[in-house]
Amino acid sequence: MDEIGTDSVPSPATTRRRAGRWRSMLTVVSVITMLLLVGAAKCAQDTPPKETVESLREKSTTLKDRPTLRIGVRTTLPFLSYRDPKSGKYSGFEIEIARDLAKELGYAETEIDWVTVSTLQSRQQVLQSGSADMVVASFSITEEREKLFDFAGPYLLVPQAVLVSKVRTKALDTIADLRAPGVRVCTGTGSTSERALVSKEIRPEPVNDDTQCKDGMKSGKYDAYSTDLQILASFKAEDSERWEILPLEIADTSERIGVATPNGDEALRGLINYFLSQWQKNKLNSPWLRAYDRTIGPYLDGRYRAQPTITGAPDLADYDSKAAPR
Repeated sequence: MDEIGTDSVPSPATTRRRAGRWRSMLTVVSVITMLLLVGAAKCAQDTPPKETVESLREKSTTLKDRPTLRIGVRTTLPFLSYRDPKSGKYSGFEIEIARDLAKELGYAETEIDWVTVSTLQSRQQVLQSGSADMVVASFSITEEREKLFDFAGPYLLVPQAVLVSKVRTKALDTIADLRAPGVRVCTGTGSTSERALVSKEIRPEPVNDDTQCKDGMKSGKYDAYSTDLQILASFKAEDSERWEILPLEIADTSERIGVATPNGDEALRGLINYFLSQWQKNKLNSPWLRAYDRTIGPYLDGRYRAQPTITGAPDLADYDSKAAPR
């Protein structure tokens, strides 16, 4: 039988030293684990809880204690923003967007007060005077306007466009044609369309109310009418056999149409952006797409059938698309 070497069996002293080292290591690991758990618990305590729809509603100086929601809208644009003079009913893409946002904010349709805005000046005035809580009325987001109001969105991206009578399309189908002496181009005073036309060296005739452009086109006073595409699509829809929208690039960028809210109410702006971003995630089942398809959508090119991306929407803890009643 072979002998077993004595150096392969640890001595009692070596065994005790090894055991001691293991106990020390376990103690260190236990202490580190405890410190990590304590640190995590402290971080959890120090991290403020996420905002919720309800908490932002409470923070909104515009919504707080308001029994109704006052929304500025236009009333003369079929399929976009229209009030039937006989029935008094409101309809159109922007009306449906406004209704759905009101619902998200906790207001039933009977708790909406519609405020008529017909001009650029009236859109600005109702917010500055406190007569409206928000405006959903083809209001383009610009640097100058963002100094006066807050904007959520955009909920629509469209170009500037030009509408003419179909019988004039051969005579008026280029930028140069619109510059010609004697050609009268109507647009809104102080609008982004007016600035875009001037930048192309076209001499527009600005008016306070877009209905003056519509009436002037019908009577033959004006040769062309320039404004946002969705507004011209609404006008054309009334008599598609008579009018044509020209494929001209009047502006270098698209118009970003947003929801205007009182300046400084970040909570309200955040809520609207949050709801719009949630709608976008729903894609084919979104309130935006439903509204678009059954109103102005059929009168616009298919490329505009996509809700614009919302940036800067708050990350809220709750969302069920059915805000609790106030």
